[in-house]
Amino acid sequence: FKTGARVSVVMSPFAAAMSDQDMKDVAAYYAYLPRVPSNNLDAGRPAPAVVVTGAPMRNIPPCGSCHGDIDNKAGSPWLGGQSAVYIKAQLEAFASGARRNDISQQMRNIARQMTAEEIDQVAHYYEAQP
Repeated sequence: FKTGARVSVVMSPFAAAMSDQDMKDVAAYYAYLPRVPSNNLDAGRPAPAVVVTGAPMRNIPPCGSCHGDIDNKAGSPWLGGQSAVYIKAQLEAFASGARRNDISQQMRNIARQMTAEEIDQVAHYYEAQP
């Protein structure tokens, strides 16, 4: 938010005034808080194909290869339990180019290839995960 790579009418003004230490302190505080479970947990919900296998013919890798469970994710954000509304909004922002903080444009390239139905399925699947 501070660099302008992500824009938010709520967050951008706060970030603009923060020092590096302020940002580290806020990050440490939020990392310390327990995760709030989703109201829509369903660990038995089957994973959509795009999460498990991706869509290689459309250059979509499996979401789970980077955003898997905490014990096997590749350093990307942990999506389990996140709000479906939030995940959907972020995928749509990547697809439109409104969100561009993915250094190698990997999420923009992936999200642009996803259908609206796949975005919806991914968002609801990850929301249902504990």
